[in-house]
Amino acid sequence: MHDKHSLRVVVHFPAAEEPFKDDDADPSETVGHLKARILTAFGLVEGTLPDGNIASYTLYHDRKPLENAMQTLGEVAGHQKVLQLKLAQQITQGQ
Repeated sequence: MHDKHSLRVVVHFPAAEEPFKDDDADPSETVGHLKARILTAFGLVEGTLPDGNIASYTLYHDRKPLENAMQTLGEVAGHQKVLQLKLAQQITQGQ
């Protein structure tokens, strides 16, 4: 049973077979906290890779990057009950 204040979050990542899903997310959770949970769920780590390149990940909602880590999921979702996001990977060549 879903709490009327909960939010369903679905995050698509092209390299993953299945999207990340949370059927009972807290609308007061921050984008930064959700991103950390998503990276863990997909087994991803931001930072320097073994080959010296740098991996970073950005969440997108309606093709707009979610750059404010302190923004809440409720603020992003507005009146929507389901929050559909995309996770994009960016690789920067190391020095």
